[in-house]
Amino acid sequence: MTNDTNSRLHNTTTCFPISYGSIAFYLGKDNIHNNPTATHRWTLYVRSPDPTYDLSQSISKVIFQLHPSFPQPTRELTQPPFEVTEMGWGEFEASIRIVWKEEAEERPVLLTHFIKLYPSNAPVATVDPST
Repeated sequence: MTNDTNSRLHNTTTCFPISYGSIAFYLGKDNIHNNPTATHRWTLYVRSPDPTYDLSQSISKVIFQLHPSFPQPTRELTQPPFEVTEMGWGEFEASIRIVWKEEAEERPVLLTHFIKLYPSNAPVATVDPST
């Protein structure tokens, strides 16, 4: 093996954890009267479980594909935080494409995630958990 830092390491696997998901917050009855199409604020995200790890060291971009009813349903982010926050009333399946840095020579990863606003058997939150 050479000391060329640009060559790929054969028979070597690099692993680091990522976390993806969504969080939703009910905006309350007062907001429903003002804007019936915005019952919840939600965030769809790709994060590291270790808040000190910079995902941009390994990720070139994250592409979120939202429901077509959203303005600009395709959101491409090239730097952290890799997350999209919107308001709405309906649940839907979103896709997340993670594109790795070119030097990784890896294919993008495609994930799907169901944005759930009305969880079963869950109490209604009165405090915004995203703040």
